[in-house]
Amino acid sequence: MASFDLVAQALARYRNSSVDETVSPNDSMFDPGYKRVGISAMNAILLAWQSSDVDEITRVLDIPCGHGRVLRHLVKLFPEAMFDACDLDQDGIAFCAKTFGARPLLSREALTTMQFDTTYDLIWVGSLFTHVSRDIARAWLEHLAKFLSPKGVLVGTTHGRWSEHVYQHYPYISPEGWNTVMEGYRKSGYGYCDYQAKENHAYIEGTYGISMARPHVTIGDIEQIPDTRLLHYSERGWADHQDVFAIGKPALTESWPWWANPQ
Repeated sequence: MASFDLVAQALARYRNSSVDETVSPNDSMFDPGYKRVGISAMNAILLAWQSSDVDEITRVLDIPCGHGRVLRHLVKLFPEAMFDACDLDQDGIAFCAKTFGARPLLSREALTTMQFDTTYDLIWVGSLFTHVSRDIARAWLEHLAKFLSPKGVLVGTTHGRWSEHVYQHYPYISPEGWNTVMEGYRKSGYGYCDYQAKENHAYIEGTYGISMARPHVTIGDIEQIPDTRLLHYSERGWADHQDVFAIGKPALTESWPWWANPQ
């Protein structure tokens, strides 16, 4: 596990820092809970870091970064690290580059065709798997895991069991779409439906909508990803809303050192 002292020092440094509160006028995520959501992401990331084997966070990928709702906090949590801000929203990555000093990476709708030129000690995937089908989520997660450093950690979020209750107050999608989501969710533990055109982002042409996944389904899919291990799973772990999971390296099947040279 990562050194508790390192994690505690990073948290203390973050708490003593001043987070840039500049918000883009094009930020569709801005609402009264904007700052709280960013702070909650730091709590989830610190917990994942503590449960991993990575000693130092030197390179970070935020995907999808949007206009920096979480990134503005990440750059204060890991001030010595280099950051890549990746999204389909060109305005978002440009804002993150200008405001937070991140390298802008324009993503691709078929994420498995996106080849990153480096590996990462931390990959934050906030509310991406919440918008795609199970097959796509599995493929994307496995693809992103390939770009983890030898001890890197990936922290992702899903719509878990609590989201069925959230929908009653804050609908994610049209009633017709929600019925489709729930039909799949109740049948297999994973439900998905595309947004209608008026609900979608203008810069996304392909499949994109709302998904829900039971924890055991997410964990089952994680078990199929080679060369990684499940680090933890927390229901309502991000902003008391989305579930949070963390996977990382080295692989689950990596031998104990003394197995290779028993004395």
